[in-house]
Amino acid sequence: MKRLIYIPLTALLLGACGNPTIEQELEQANERNEELKGILQTEEVNFQKNTQRLEALKEDISKMKSVIGNPDINSYVDIVTDYAGRMERSLTDMDGLLSNYDGEELSGLESDFEEISSELFETMEAYDESSDGIELDEYLERQHNAIQLANGDIRAALDTIANGIEASDSALYEQGVEQLRSAHEYY
Repeated sequence: MKRLIYIPLTALLLGACGNPTIEQELEQANERNEELKGILQTEEVNFQKNTQRLEALKEDISKMKSVIGNPDINSYVDIVTDYAGRMERSLTDMDGLLSNYDGEELSGLESDFEEISSELFETMEAYDESSDGIELDEYLERQHNAIQLANGDIRAALDTIANGIEASDSALYEQGVEQLRSAHEYY
């Protein structure tokens, strides 16, 4: 039985060409040096990014330590938890209502829209009243401001939708729906 011997083609070529010259070795070393410089540069950038992330985490930890003993924080967390749950339920109901609109007469939406819209307005008002006067740290203050901006956009969108329904203006209605769907950018 004959055995086949497998010799890689590159080994045959290298053997046929002889040993690389000093110039070839120098060129290969220079190429490898450039590759390593590129890798080093990439790693330096990654190191800088990680250093910045670490500094941001240290700052967040420091901020959290400063608010641990603040009883207003716990109150605010409860307020936001209640707000988020109520908004989620109402917005889910609103999305179901608006998604089922098939281009027919807008006045058919009026009663259900008013009911859900009223729930949303009540939830936003409850949030505003509950959070008024609570002492927040810088981070939570930004979150609070974002919620207030979202609430403003939601109120405006609901008004636009209501006007579109009342006037049987599908373009105005669609504009309000788009406003409502884009209000989430603040959360």
